[in-house]
Amino acid sequence: MKNLTPFQHILRIARKKIFGSGFTLTELLIVVIIIAVLATLSLPMLLKSIEKAKVGEAISNLNLIRTGQKIYLLEKAFFAGDAGGLAALNIENPNDSTNRYFYYEITTSAGATTDFTAKATRGGTGAQAAPGGYGYEYEIRKNGVITSPDGSPLI
Repeated sequence: MKNLTPFQHILRIARKKIFGSGFTLTELLIVVIIIAVLATLSLPMLLKSIEKAKVGEAISNLNLIRTGQKIYLLEKAFFAGDAGGLAALNIENPNDSTNRYFYYEITTSAGATTDFTAKATRGGTGAQAAPGGYGYEYEIRKNGVITSPDGSPLI
């Protein structure tokens, strides 16, 4: 060993304490594996919550269409139909959005006075496709009941 000054000796001891104790490769691999397993388990839940948010947006837009139809009925004494469609309503057309997940349409013929039906189709015309390529529909009527793809009331 060389003759070290007291400062060099203290510095050498400090380096050993700081850099000498670390994680082994096995410990690091175990941590990486645990993080990968947790990410794998949480990904389906994340995707499901994202899809629920998209459905929530569709429900909100269907309620907007319903409100527009009620106003249109008060002004014209009949509901806007498929011919005039959403453009006839005094609302922001949800189909004008460039990044949308549903296609919205009024499926009632023009001039109806008792009821209307508006539909939101997942991955419909111009909308982004649903994961897996499937499309499903939600409908709203005058009474505000929104039906899900299996026909049961959603709200």
